[in-house]
Amino acid sequence: MSRPTAKPDTDPVLVSACLLGTPCRYNGEALDPREIPVSAERIIPVCPEELGGLITPREASFFDAETTGAGVWKNTARVITAHGQDRTDAFRLGAEKTLAIARATGAQTAYLKERSPSCGSCVVYHGETRIPGKGVTTVLLERNGIQVIGVD
Repeated sequence: MSRPTAKPDTDPVLVSACLLGTPCRYNGEALDPREIPVSAERIIPVCPEELGGLITPREASFFDAETTGAGVWKNTARVITAHGQDRTDAFRLGAEKTLAIARATGAQTAYLKERSPSCGSCVVYHGETRIPGKGVTTVLLERNGIQVIGVD
């Protein structure tokens, strides 16, 4: 099965900054840069969690309900830390700012980090368990017509 790729060759593309090697993950560690199948000049790095005001490093966050990102927008789920700190508002704000960047730049595609409570497109965490679901930012982008492609 082939993976979807970005739309026309000139469109800007949002990419999770952590996928580019930026040390913005919850633990402050940098990932090895991933290969994103678009030219570098089209890439717009985003970190929804930092855009939402969270610092790096920060305590890991996860969903408190299996409704995941969609549940956050329906007010049936929250994003919390293991110590119970509610970070839902920061995740919503980061998603809204990411959508604003997509609209301002005309980006119609986003390559986002799988398993993230912001960016996951197929798998996220409910507590310490991986479950099928979507992150807060992914849900908002998709609801607004932006194609999200998950990257491990």
